[in-house]
Amino acid sequence: MISLNYDNQYDILYIGFADKSNSDGEEFKNGFVLLTDTDSNEITGLTIFDFMKKYENGALKATHIPIKIDYDTDVLPFIK
Repeated sequence: MISLNYDNQYDILYIGFADKSNSDGEEFKNGFVLLTDTDSNEITGLTIFDFMKKYENGALKATHIPIKIDYDTDVLPFIK
C-alpha cells in the first residue's frame, strides 16, 4: 500500500511503500530522494521536490525512477 503526503506550501511529495523507520535517503536525481531500508536495501519511499513543477513540465515522465508509479492515477487524485 502506498502512503502519500504532499506539502503544498513547498511543493514536496512524500511517497511511502513500507515502514520507513529504518531507512536512509539518498538523492539519485536532482530533486528525487530514494529511501531504502538500511538492512535489506528494500525501497521504502520516495521524496520528490518541486513535484507539481516537475509534473507540469514533463520532467517526471522523463526521469527514470526505480519504482513503478503512475502519477496521474496513483498520486494526483489524492493530493488535489
